[in-house]
Amino acid sequence: MSQELVKCPCCEKMVPATDVELTYRLPDDIASMDEEERDSTCKYTNDYVVCNDEYFYLRCVLPLPIHDTGREYCLGVWVQVSPNSFNKVWELWDDDAQVSEPPFIGLLANNVHLNTGVSNAEVMVQLTGPKTRPVVTVKDVACSLYKEQQSGITIHRSSEYSDLCR
Repeated sequence: MSQELVKCPCCEKMVPATDVELTYRLPDDIASMDEEERDSTCKYTNDYVVCNDEYFYLRCVLPLPIHDTGREYCLGVWVQVSPNSFNKVWELWDDDAQVSEPPFIGLLANNVHLNTGVSNAEVMVQLTGPKTRPVVTVKDVACSLYKEQQSGITIHRSSEYSDLCR
């Protein structure tokens, strides 16, 4: 039995469909800018965005446990953080000890499809190491992702998220 392959929108490699996880390329406010405005007002990489030296975003993962599998489905999301938090992350960027930093508050910067109450939902961000993305825990109980993260999702729900990538 062969496994369905899909083209990754980022690297264009063919990957197993079950390996595709929903990822947002930019924070919604930044993605809504035209390219010229974005290039003139923002400094950005695949890991962070600084807009007008006023708004600071980090690329993170938001894990959702999948029932009965022992696996997690990770949403690739952006989180707006305070200037102080961003400066601390920057200071610890290549430091293996960053994992021992306490979590800090942020706001979801993507309106994750198939959910309610997501935009600007309060989250906690935990640094995980210089070679991995920070992990997000949803704290806002009005955000439907809060329940999914606490209770887990079905394999069907994970496929609904992955279908948005195609």
